[in-house]
Amino acid sequence: MKEYDFSTCKLCQHPGNTIGYRLQRANVYVCSQCGFHYTDYLDEEYAPISAHSEQTEQLDPKAVNYIREKLESNAGRFQLQEQTVLRYIPDGATLLDVGFGGGIFLRRMREKGFDCYGIELDRQYLLYAREHLQMQQVESIPVQDAYWQEQYKGFFKVIVLWDVLEHVNFPRELVQAAVQLLQPGGYLFIDTPCRDALYHRSGEWMSRISGGRFNGLLNLMYSNHRFGHKQIFSKKDMQTLFGQAGLEMASLQQFHEMSFPYLFYLRKITTNQGLLKILEPMARFFFSLVPVKNKMMVVGRRGDECLPLTVDSPPL
Repeated sequence: MKEYDFSTCKLCQHPGNTIGYRLQRANVYVCSQCGFHYTDYLDEEYAPISAHSEQTEQLDPKAVNYIREKLESNAGRFQLQEQTVLRYIPDGATLLDVGFGGGIFLRRMREKGFDCYGIELDRQYLLYAREHLQMQQVESIPVQDAYWQEQYKGFFKVIVLWDVLEHVNFPRELVQAAVQLLQPGGYLFIDTPCRDALYHRSGEWMSRISGGRFNGLLNLMYSNHRFGHKQIFSKKDMQTLFGQAGLEMASLQQFHEMSFPYLFYLRKITTNQGLLKILEPMARFFFSLVPVKNKMMVVGRRGDECLPLTVDSPPL
């Protein structure tokens, strides 16, 4: 991975930006032109790595347990994703899941008659999909690689990015690369945390009031570790991103979703077991009454013409 000048906005390319938030696990730049928020960390995309194990050629039992207990824990999440795609593409079609995680959505769509392909850079997730879910058409090759760009240009009717865009090094370039693989009239589906929601806003307010000494939930939302959250989009950012890629915005909706059980997030705040036993039911009750719309589901459609890939993109 080459060096990148983080003072240059990863969305609009405006130079001269500065760090807006110094968090526990990340420094967050804020673009003075478009307001985009992004960290000063990049993953090595072509290295065989995993966020949950040092093993890259065989499954680690601990990683398998994580996938089953965490990634597969929210059945409603996969149901929403499936229903969203079927609303636009009711019949089976070619589908690419970029960053498929545990592979549950990919398997569900295969059962619906879709011709499914997948990309997953985390080696433990990839091995799990191959060995436990018998997924064959899955690779650890980034979507912008010549493997996809030359062999699968205009091939897919559906491409999905579920909880992916916040993790990648360069989201603008990734979306543009994905659009190249879409058929004319094909659809790109994205769900990702939303910066317009209460979680992020409350952290911004707390940081502003305290002069940067306390940053609240921002400390949980950004992280400089393997495949951590490198950026969080606002609705305006997403509209900019789709415009840059030449996508027609078909839908943009905010919704409430916790990707993992409440206990997973609470353990990032405290390790006190007694306190956790009190906080978990309180969290469940609170969110049953106040379903904070912390994420957004965005659907874009490729027109008959597609913009070429940006020639002067930063290193991928």
